[in-house]
Amino acid sequence: MTGAQLAALIRRKTKTDSTTYTDANILIDINLMKDEIAAKIAAAKEEAFNVTTNDDLADDQRLYPYETDVMNQLVRLELKFTASGDYVLATPIQLRQVRIPMQESLIVGEYGNESPFYFIRGKHIYILSGTIVDVTDGIQWVYRCFPVDLANITGVTDLSIDTSATELGFPREFHELWARRVSIEYKNTNNVPLSKKELDYEIDLQKAIDDFDFPNADQEIIGELPSGAYRGYDGYDY
Repeated sequence: MTGAQLAALIRRKTKTDSTTYTDANILIDINLMKDEIAAKIAAAKEEAFNVTTNDDLADDQRLYPYETDVMNQLVRLELKFTASGDYVLATPIQLRQVRIPMQESLIVGEYGNESPFYFIRGKHIYILSGTIVDVTDGIQWVYRCFPVDLANITGVTDLSIDTSATELGFPREFHELWARRVSIEYKNTNNVPLSKKELDYEIDLQKAIDDFDFPNADQEIIGELPSGAYRGYDGYDY
């Protein structure tokens, strides 16, 4: 569904037009309800909206700035300390848990690059590890990034399409529910009775989330019975 189609469906459900439900107002509700639904999806399927972005490690530098949106939704921080090395998970820690002064020789003696830690200092992370050298993409942020807001309701691109690695689309499975939720918001605001389908919204949303959260269909779970010696006599001879 495109932005234009979503708006048209909402107006059909609410029996409105661009005068009674203006473009500005419908856009506000569309983006608010998008985030509401996305939060519920993410609560059930943690990886649904996770993305990654990288920064470089710099020689002997432990303090690195972060984007507020990244830190507010940070899922994990991974570091690699050599160009050919693998990423390792950095463990968050509170500064009060650090029992040594922030002196390089003491930090290197206390922490290693196999199990690094980090804490928040202002709008920066402070890495506790072994020696740090220049590594391109040595920092990997993994964070939750909800689908992007609609800029208008005239778009002709399907809203499920990711526009970049960090600008996610909204899953197609939830487009009708998205329109229905906006319709509910409009009707509640304007004291309009809800339809039967709108009254069933929460049930239908939960079913859609449950279905969306299922494992991949190509996964197989194969069980094997233990040998007869462990199952006891089964009467096979009779």
